[in-house]
Amino acid sequence: MNINLLIKLSNNCYWEPKTQAVIYDNHPVPLTSNMTTLLTLLIEHYDRPISSIDIFFHIWDDYDKEFNPKHIRSLISNLRKRLPCLIINNYYGGHYVLKKFRDNIPDITDYVLEILDQAKNGLTISDPNQPDNPVIFVNEAFTDLFGYTSEEVIGRNCRFLQGEDRDQTGLDEVREALSKQRDVTVTLRNYTKSGELIFNELTISPIFDKKNNKIKYFLGVQKNVTAVQKLIQQIKRMI
Repeated sequence: MNINLLIKLSNNCYWEPKTQAVIYDNHPVPLTSNMTTLLTLLIEHYDRPISSIDIFFHIWDDYDKEFNPKHIRSLISNLRKRLPCLIINNYYGGHYVLKKFRDNIPDITDYVLEILDQAKNGLTISDPNQPDNPVIFVNEAFTDLFGYTSEEVIGRNCRFLQGEDRDQTGLDEVREALSKQRDVTVTLRNYTKSGELIFNELTISPIFDKKNNKIKYFLGVQKNVTAVQKLIQQIKRMI
């Protein structure tokens, strides 16, 4: 068996893409045609949610057949029983995810905050499940950039960095992205504690709860692009 041509699903469990066969402990595992189609689809969407309806139309292409999520749940259950080595997560709203197997992942849970604190760009984490989406974490790069202590920031919405400079098109993009729970990158005019103007290239990404796919946090990354913006303005004045 040529391991290099296989996809590892778990320890001692492999998927052979060419024959669409599962090999466990060097022995093939028999699957029904529907199980094979389902597993192929899940592998193609590794680590990404796929809806029950999409699964239905891939497996039952007879459009006269009425969609019933029970058929999908039953098929998922049977596949899990046949291959208990698979990690298939159920997400809220009838979505399923096959988690990709990764070798030798270190447990960094206890060091996550230290890692974030040592990042070069400013980082914030806010909680949209609290009133006004307050900041619950800032790293040292953020406090160094804006001059505020973490105690002065945590518990507040980051809009205070705009001061009175609220007429910015990027703010509309941020509000829309937050409401639609999607990524966004904009450049904003922000102000330090001392009042200094900083052009902040802000990227916001939603963080979802893996158990129910509901929004849990927003991660903000702040990059100081003031020097670049000033250079652009100088060039415009010269033209």
